[in-house]
Amino acid sequence: MKRIIHAKEKDIIVLMSRIKHRMFPRAFERLGVKENIKREELIGVEIGVYKAEHALSLLKYLDIKTLYLVDPYVHNKAHEEGKRHHGVDQLPLCVAEMIARKRLKRFTDKIVFIRKLSSDCLDDIPNDLDFVYVDGNHHFRFFMADIENYFPKVRPGGIIGGHDFYNGFCREHDDVVRAVSEFAVRRNLPLQVELPDWWIIKKRQGGRQGV
Repeated sequence: MKRIIHAKEKDIIVLMSRIKHRMFPRAFERLGVKENIKREELIGVEIGVYKAEHALSLLKYLDIKTLYLVDPYVHNKAHEEGKRHHGVDQLPLCVAEMIARKRLKRFTDKIVFIRKLSSDCLDDIPNDLDFVYVDGNHHFRFFMADIENYFPKVRPGGIIGGHDFYNGFCREHDDVVRAVSEFAVRRNLPLQVELPDWWIIKKRQGGRQGV
């Protein structure tokens, strides 16, 4: 007979949070990109890099030609979520950037760090991207803007997706769930979710998905 474990809610939350944030590769690269894009030398973007834990997973698990890493690494006093995760001053973000660059040092020939807001660097990034991973500012206005700004830069058959599509115990992700859901419904696009990730495949001409 299998053992049944009864745990306290706070212990479940801690465990699930660790699994969602510390298990790599994430569903986006395993089930989103890997299963739907059958080509080599991918060109992609990650919005919201922080310490580059997920960027490292993308580079190790996928055949990457160029990965654009977008993060201003600038403290925003008005960004409440950022304060909770990254502290109330600039120092933690400076440390995070140093960690990120050190972590990705062996992939220098494949990465391009862009220290700008995602809304300010659209001209620095090419079109016809294979994928975009959105994990920046989780406020509805900014998150929706990232999706709407970068979806046109994804090639037909490519993928846009991101992190934190759950809000049962983490209500600060309400805006992520709302923005992604509204975008998918408005564009009549199938939304795929494997917690904690989501992704949408940009349809090819004739309605076909993936390559």
